[in-house]
Amino acid sequence: MSGDGPASGDPAEAPLCGAADLAVTVRWEREGTGLRGQVLAENVGGRVCRLAGKPEVTPLAGDGTPLPAQTVVTLEWRSPGYVLLRPGQRAAARVGWSSWCGRRAAGRARVRWEGGEAVTEVHGPAQPECSPGAPDNLVSSWFELIG
Repeated sequence: MSGDGPASGDPAEAPLCGAADLAVTVRWEREGTGLRGQVLAENVGGRVCRLAGKPEVTPLAGDGTPLPAQTVVTLEWRSPGYVLLRPGQRAAARVGWSSWCGRRAAGRARVRWEGGEAVTEVHGPAQPECSPGAPDNLVSSWFELIG
């Protein structure tokens, strides 16, 4: 046994990635008046872990309070609904935010995933432009392994 996978050999039995397992970053770039980007997660722990589901990104105000921008969970199906991350491996999930007319975001965000959460710096613009009438929710996709 190599020690880098679940004892039974079933990837679905690998432990969920917790906050101590991952270094998480949010990266945004402008797309029209909105933002598109990625949640990046790197396994900085010493074990294989399972990164399941889609991340939820909550922008934070200057005082650290969450802004009321919700992450919409879309219903497209993926099987399996997780990636296995070996130590040093990275995964990314696409995210988007089309408009924000509320309190100013401060360049930090809380990222939640099945099994953990982290508060991280946001790289790029802190928030999209205000487009009255446009949805102010965020959207995210499944994590995928990256090089």
